[in-house]
Amino acid sequence: MARKITMKGRFIQTGLLMLGLSLLIALVLVVVILALFAARVPEGEDFVRSVFNLFWGELQGPRRMLPYLIGGIILLCLCVAGMCMAVTSRMAGKLSGTLKTLCRAADNLREGELDFEILSCQERELDELCQSLESVRQRLKAAANAEAAAQEERGLLMANLSHDLRTPITAIKGYVEGIRDGIANTPEKRDHYLDTIYSKSLVLEKLVRNMSDFSEYELGRMQYHFEYVEMTAFLADLGEEYRQDAEGLGLTFTSRLPQGRYLVTADRSKLKRVLDNLVSNAIKYSRPGGAIDLTAEPYEGGLVIQVSDNGRGISSEALHHVFDSFFRADTARSSSVPGSGLGLAICRSIVDSHHGKIWLTSEEGEGTRAFVYLPLQKEEDIL
Repeated sequence: MARKITMKGRFIQTGLLMLGLSLLIALVLVVVILALFAARVPEGEDFVRSVFNLFWGELQGPRRMLPYLIGGIILLCLCVAGMCMAVTSRMAGKLSGTLKTLCRAADNLREGELDFEILSCQERELDELCQSLESVRQRLKAAANAEAAAQEERGLLMANLSHDLRTPITAIKGYVEGIRDGIANTPEKRDHYLDTIYSKSLVLEKLVRNMSDFSEYELGRMQYHFEYVEMTAFLADLGEEYRQDAEGLGLTFTSRLPQGRYLVTADRSKLKRVLDNLVSNAIKYSRPGGAIDLTAEPYEGGLVIQVSDNGRGISSEALHHVFDSFFRADTARSSSVPGSGLGLAICRSIVDSHHGKIWLTSEEGEGTRAFVYLPLQKEEDIL
């Protein structure tokens, strides 16, 4: 492999080459000027010949002009060369220092070390490169901080899910042991034990589904089974289910659905997952004796589904982050209000896959309204 030359050496070579070319050009210009002078000026040829004889011929006396001429040229070359080398060496040193700083910065970025700052430099091109690397560093650091926060939240989520799984499993185990040991010695007590086991198994099923949804969401591999769904009947069935859940908690539930057929291309289970989450949030954050509304109406070639409550509401600052993964609008009540902070993030992913939109409006102390827009399918387009 050929030996690489340093930037300083390249500048010195360039300076010496410029010096040689400058002297050569100066010599050629002197010859051309003397030739033109001799050709165009009367008696110019005699003057040039006398000058030539002055420098190259022998003068009267022991001294000669040629050694002085050669010495002067050599001295001039040395002065010019020294000046070029000094200037180029200073310039090369400054550029080499900047490039070494950029090289160290690139090494730090490669090694994942992001706690440093890339300073600007005077040269415009190198300063643009410095600013570009600094922008890359800032973005990588922001991404690393976000990933660290997400990793911490993942660990907390897994710990919470493990705890939530352990609680119903322990209850189911205890009731099964009670049945095996004969504690449930009456039909009524046995039915009570079995009902409790069944309800705890439903809790387990929901937790396992949440873990599955979380895994699919993280990997971006959520599976869909799309079909034509008639939304009026679909929402009516869900509304009856939500009514029972809300009234069981002392809340009022109302639904207002449009008449007629409204078809959308959707995955029933995933769409139910979205509405389950929105209604669940409305229930969790409602006041005692509060009211929850489920409405739907056609709008600009689609259907807008609205879930509203008159609960505590969400602050304007938190409203901008409700669709971020792991975000909880009320972290102070995380123990009393269950949830992973993933529900709305997964909902947005599902609605986006349906080519729809989801958004929230809220006022603190007034309540929250969640909207889902789904494009309608024209019946004449269905074969």
